[in-house]
Amino acid sequence: MRLQKADEMELSINFKSMRLSWVFGNIALFIWLTLAFIKNGEFPLILFTIISLQNVIFFGSKLYMTRKMSNDEK
Repeated sequence: MRLQKADEMELSINFKSMRLSWVFGNIALFIWLTLAFIKNGEFPLILFTIISLQNVIFFGSKLYMTRKMSNDEK
């Protein structure tokens, strides 16, 4: 089986899907964090760490790829 490169439309659809799943994950984890904090009265460090790492990876990779693409054009 031979893999084909994705065309621009397929890439666009994949990126939008990933963004939507990232937003859903962030919102779900934030709601879970908020409800756990209200219920237990303690700050759930594990949930906060997951949300933070997810955002650091997302924005860090976005920054890296943007810089890489802009340097390739020069």
